[in-house]
Order: sequence, then C-alpha cells, then structure tokens
Amino acid sequence: MTAANEAGSEETLRDGRIVMVRPLRSDDVARVEALWRRLDARDRRRFTNLAHLPGERAGDVALPRPGHAAGIVATAADGSAGYVAGVARYERTAGDTARFLVFVDAAWRRAGLGTLLLRRLAEAARHAGVRRLAGDVPKGDAAILGLLEELGLEYTENITAATVHASFAVQETDAYLDALLADQRTAARVAVGPFLCPRSIAMVGAREEPDSIGGLLLANLLASGFTGPVYPVNPRHQVIQGTTAYPDLASCPEPPDLAVVAVPAPAVAGVVEQAGALDVRAVCVISAGFAEIGGPGRELQDEVLRRARAAGVRLIGPNCMGLLSGGPEPRFNASFSQVLPPPGRLAFVTQSGGLGLAALTLLAGPSLGVSGFVSVGNTADLAPNDLLLYWDSDPGTDVVLAYLESVPDPRQFARIARRTSRHKPVVVVKSGRTGAGRRAASSHTAALAAGETAVEALFHQAGVIRAGTLKEMFDVAAVLSDQPVPAGRRVAVLTNGGGPGILVADACEEAGLLVPELSDDIQAALRNGLPAQASAKNPVDVVASATAGQYGRALRLLGAAEEIDAIIAVYIPPFVNADEDVAREITAAAAALPAKPVITVFMTPGPAPAILSDARIPAFTYPEEAAVALGQIARWAEWRTRPAGHVVTPPGIDPGRGRAVVGTILAGQAGGGWASAEAAGDLLAAYGIPAARSRLVRTPAQAAAAQAELGGTVTVKIAAAIHKSDVGGVVLGISTPQAAAHAVTAIRAALAETGLAGQAGEFLIQEQIREGVEMIVGVTHDPAFGPLVLAGLGGTTVEVLGDVTVRITPLSDTDVDEMLRSLRSYRLLTGYRQSPPLDVAAFAELLHRVSAMVEDVPEIAELDLNPVFVRPHGAVVADVRIRLTG
Repeated sequence: MTAANEAGSEETLRDGRIVMVRPLRSDDVARVEALWRRLDARDRRRFTNLAHLPGERAGDVALPRPGHAAGIVATAADGSAGYVAGVARYERTAGDTARFLVFVDAAWRRAGLGTLLLRRLAEAARHAGVRRLAGDVPKGDAAILGLLEELGLEYTENITAATVHASFAVQETDAYLDALLADQRTAARVAVGPFLCPRSIAMVGAREEPDSIGGLLLANLLASGFTGPVYPVNPRHQVIQGTTAYPDLASCPEPPDLAVVAVPAPAVAGVVEQAGALDVRAVCVISAGFAEIGGPGRELQDEVLRRARAAGVRLIGPNCMGLLSGGPEPRFNASFSQVLPPPGRLAFVTQSGGLGLAALTLLAGPSLGVSGFVSVGNTADLAPNDLLLYWDSDPGTDVVLAYLESVPDPRQFARIARRTSRHKPVVVVKSGRTGAGRRAASSHTAALAAGETAVEALFHQAGVIRAGTLKEMFDVAAVLSDQPVPAGRRVAVLTNGGGPGILVADACEEAGLLVPELSDDIQAALRNGLPAQASAKNPVDVVASATAGQYGRALRLLGAAEEIDAIIAVYIPPFVNADEDVAREITAAAAALPAKPVITVFMTPGPAPAILSDARIPAFTYPEEAAVALGQIARWAEWRTRPAGHVVTPPGIDPGRGRAVVGTILAGQAGGGWASAEAAGDLLAAYGIPAARSRLVRTPAQAAAAQAELGGTVTVKIAAAIHKSDVGGVVLGISTPQAAAHAVTAIRAALAETGLAGQAGEFLIQEQIREGVEMIVGVTHDPAFGPLVLAGLGGTTVEVLGDVTVRITPLSDTDVDEMLRSLRSYRLLTGYRQSPPLDVAAFAELLHRVSAMVEDVPEIAELDLNPVFVRPHGAVVADVRIRLTG
C-alpha cells in the first residue's frame, strides 16, 4: 500500500458490508492478538503454518519491519474500537519472493474479505518490488486454496504429501481485473438494489401541503403507480394525502425496503439510526444543510454517515432531488420531478439535482424513457461509480447516461467504464470544460497536460462517449436506443434538397464520419429510378420533384450498398409530397435494414410525423445534430471493436531498487523536490530506461577527463533540473578535452552574469546523440486522476508545436499504439520521404517502462524525458528531470 492511501479506504464486500482497509501498524498488536483468540483450532493451525509463529506471538505480525515485511488490516467501518476483522501480511524470504499469510474472523467470511485483503497485499508487495507471494497450505484446506484461485492472479501449486505450496504473481492481469470487477458488481447489486427495486417505501417527513418538499415527494410517489405499500411518516398527522400516516419508522406495519427522508438536517441522523435498528438498508436523504454549506453542515454529514456505518445503512444524498424507477416493475417516483418518463432502457445518474429534473422532461419523449434515475447529491456514501456498477449488469438497462461535475475516484471509474463500455455505451456530460486555466508549471509535461486533458484521456481510454451538451447526450441516447450500431464511419446522405444535403455532408466530415463516393453499380441503379435532374453521387439528391416512392426506392438501394454503414435521410417539405408519405416510405425501407442505422432530418415547421417515432426512427430538426450524434456513436463502435489491450511489463525492471532510490532522495529532501541528475539517472536505470552515457563533473579538469574517457563528440550541460537551453546551459559539439574544460568555464561565466551561478555547481559530460528524431516522454501527477503519461514530438519547440498525446496509467499495449499513431509526427518515425524507418518498438517499450515506474513510484510528481532520441535501432534519453513529492 502506497503513501497515498496510508490512512486507508472504505471497501464494500460482496454481501454489502463495509470495511476500512489500511496498512498494519505497531499499535495493532493487541487487536491482532484478539483476532487470533477468536479463531477456531483449525484456523489457528493455518495461522501457525503461514506465519511461522506460535499462537502466543500472533500480534508480532503487526510489528513494522520496513523493507522486509508489511501487512494490511481490515476493521469494521462502523468504527468499532479495538476490533480487527481480518489481516494479511507478507515477509520477504529470498530475492523477489515473500511468504504470505491471511486470516479472517469467522463472522466476516464468505463475503470476499480474504480475497480483498490478499489483493491489497499483492498491490503493496508489487510496489515494494516483490514479484511473488507464497505459502504452505494444508492439503485439505479447500477454503484458502479456493481463495487463492479466485484472486485472478497467475497461480501455481506444488503438492506434497501433507501440504500445498501455493504461489501467485502479484502483477495485475486481465483475469485479475475481471475478477475484481465481478466482486464489485456483486457488492453494487446488494447496495443499490433496495433503492431501485424496493417492495415498500416510507416517506419520512411527509406533508399534506403539495407545495412543501415532503408533500410534493409523497404526491409524486402516490401518483406514480407504485404497487407496493407507501408509508407516510409524520408524528403530527394520522392521515396524509388520503393515506394512513405513522409517527416514526418503527410504527409502520413492516420495515420498508427504502426510506426517503425529508426532515430538517439535525433530525436526519436519528432517522438513519432508527432505520438501521429496523434493518432498513436503503435511505435516500433529500434534506439539505450538510456539506454543501460547509462548517457545521460538514460535521453533521459526517455524523449521519458515522451512524449509517454503525447501523449497516447505505445512503443516497444528502442534498439530492431523489430517485425513480421507470419500471415496468417496480415503477415509482420518489423525486421532485412531476414528470415520470415512460419505461425505457436508459439509466441516468446526475450530480446536479436541478439539471437532473430538467433532463427528466427530455427523457419523457416518445422515443426515450428510463429504467432508473438517481440524483446523488453530496455523495456522502453511494456515488456514480456504484450506480455504474449496478447498471452494468442490469438486464433492463442498455445505455447509461451521466451528468458529472467531477469524476469521483477516477481510476475506479476508468476500470468500471472500460469494461462496461464493451457491451453498454456510457454517455457523459462533464461540466467544467473551460475556465480552469493552466496552472503554473515548471516542466513541459505539466504545461501541456493541464486543464481538461486528464478527463479527455480517461474518457477516451474507457470508451466513454463525452457529449458537449445535454441535448447532444439525449440525441446520442435516442439513436443508441432506437437503431443498430453502425459497423463503420461510412455514411450515405439522402436528401430532396441540394443545400441541406451539403450541410449534412459537411457536418458528417466535421464529426469524423466519411461520406464516400458510391460504387458505379449503385449510382446507375439510383439514376434509373430518379428524375433527370437528380444527383446519384453522395449526397444523393433526389430533388424536390421526386415522389415519396422514388425517395423510398433510393433509401432501399443505399441500404443495400456494401460501401455504406449508416444513412442520414434529409427531408424538406416541397409542394408535391406530404410529410406522412415520405415518413411511411422511410419507415418501410428502414424495417428491411436491421443491421444499418437510419436516422432522419425533417426540416419542417412542426414536429416530424409520429410514424417515425412509432417505428423508433430518430428524427432531428437540424443536420448538425444528426451528424454529431452519429459521429459519437461511430467512434464508440470503433473503440469497442479494437483489442482491449493488456498492461505490458518489460523485462529488467527492479521496483525494489527504484523504491530504494526514491527513499534515499526523499531522506535528503524533506517534502520532496527535484532529483539530482545522478539520482534521476539511477531511477531510470532501475526501470531499464536507456540513457545516453554521461559523467557527472564539478571542475573543468574533471570535464576534460570525462570527455577523454567517453571519446567522440560530447555535450556539456549543467546538471541542474531546469530548462538548460533556455538559460544557455548547454554547449554542443565538444570533441576535445580542452574544449570540454573551456565549455564548463564559459557556461559558469554566462550563468553568473544572469544571476544563476548557483545552478552551475555540477555538469554532465554526455555523449552527443546525432541520429534519430527528438521525441518527448513525460509524466505529471494529477491530484484526482493520478499519473498522466505524455508522448510527442520533443526538443525545444515542444510547447510551440504541441504535437503530443496523453493517457492515464497504467498503459496497455493498445494505449501506447494509439498514442503513437495519433501523433502528426508519427510518419517521421516510420520513414518519411528518404529517411529510414526508426525503432518505434523501442520507443513504445520505453513508454511501458515509464508507465510501470510511475505506477510503482507514486511520489513522482513531474518527469520530463526530453529529448528522447528514437533511432533506427533503439531509443535513448538525452535529458531527464524528475520532481518527487514526499
């Protein structure tokens, strides 16, 4: 476990219970001993075998042994003092192998706690440079052996007469991530299910007055057609809105599955506590006055969450607009919205309650509808990621929509969305695109990767469709809901007016779609049935005089064209044909095209004919809307078909050595700072990142000796972690010892004149790389998203040209391939004009090594490798700057 999560984090188990997971500490000795005493005889023997300790010394597993042993502990999230639910620990044995142990209180078994602890232990071991964990397990111990197999990590067994020597690699695999996500899905179903599939609902704070919050919520709930019992709760009334009311939750005929709470903020904690005592597991807190107002409100929200944890209650909110289920069963509306959309297959989560209510009006359209809607409010407990996990496996949901003002736990969001998007599109409106500005940065990478770059990278890697506006999100959703996914980007445009057809074609190309020329056979067939003035090219203009039948025939021919993946049919109302006639032809033609999407643009004064929506054919008013929606879907469809990729770990990486280098640097720089040239080089060497040969010197005489040792042409430059060329700190083309000594003297004199003499204490004498293309590889650490890796055209003009691309770690082989191919300068690497092709594979491997390094060393705040020379054979770093945080 890294320094970033030393305080621990909450984790939800398969059965819905929550634990706090953190590193073992020396003050856990008594707690671990108490856990050992609660174990039965068999579990105590297992502990002795795995820990190689007698039972009376069980607490020793909590004693710190930095660099040699580490452990993970799980405590109940309700804050029970002195209670430990489970422990996992490793202790190095030889080389990069360590012995593991894990034991769990009987009350917490069969919930996945042992699996969770071992996964966290593997993560901690990996960051410490351990490659495999091993242990001797009794031959008949099916429980622990089954636990090891379900981790999803590479696992081997060596069976002897009495024991099984079990060993597993700690490196994450696709199977590991799939198993992790499966457990998270199970936990989400348990946590979210009672909110969206309740059999009974209590409205705490119900009121008679329809213009009050409690009154509006109850009225909406009673009018929504919910078939289960609804219990209004208010101690001042016996009947509310014609329904029997109860003074508190305990007085209801039965404990409800879901409690919706709209009482003054100070009273919420008591309601939550009573709900837990009645085994009510789902509470949606509408009430405001919590963290959104700061100060006392934050303290009040913390107290509500504390009581929820103690009582085993899950929360949505507080300060939210409620939730609803579109049905058909259950169908209920426990929100402020007086519009209950029809049943549908779109799910929607929003961080803005007011915006969510406006969106529900749009979702009530004839071609949309919802499966579920949740306003998460302050997200004190359940968050958008939990809803995404729930809807991922919900058979009633085909498309997930989200409005996000921030991305909570972005790395988890990326893991979930990357897998959900393979089978269900995730469409997100993320606010805050502009206005944040670029923060002051001291490296090229930090300047280039500022602002919304992290969000764009995350959404791209995870296959998320990012809509620019709410209207665009619902346009995309309408097409996804009603039409098949296009097989490619090739679009046929059919129109009865030349101008609109050109507008659509232009909009398609701007949206990344292709409007290809049609084959000779298709063009001939089209001309055969159209007026003489018609154009059979693409766009196909049947002209205003064409009949509805001719329009429909043209649409059928385009649908049969193998060179076309989707059709946009544009109609403007001429004098000859009625809108309904053309709509019927479109509907009939589309019915015969089950594999190709057909969307329409009806540029009419009123709404498009209802026959289109009845046939689930989207109708747009403006050409640009149709093209943008189809372009978004085509890009997602293309992403979905690409290889999922896997994280590559090149050979020759030594995480333990890397962590030792970082430890030494931070020991001498409290709080962190820029690493010296020597230390930065050592860190690169630990990860097998090739760098130009160099020598660190302090005097002109040492510079002369270094040039003589290296031989050939060298570069003399200051070793300080600044942009050297900007301050005159680099001299190229040095080919004699005397010239090297003179260069050191000259640089010192020049820096002294500009007040930078303090930067000229040490110099690097480095072999000069003459061949290849200068590229840049960099890292910046986003406080929310974690490490971002940048690659692009390097050198001193990197920020001027801006030919760079960014991804979030860890990088898969697919990520790296896409990064490189997306660069405008990629052709320079593959052989441009008469230049030879360069070693792209070596540059890609360097990116994988950097990705592994920043995953293992989260203390890296900024890194610039600029330039990196990509040569015909190999890639080599010519300059490195690394900034660490403590």
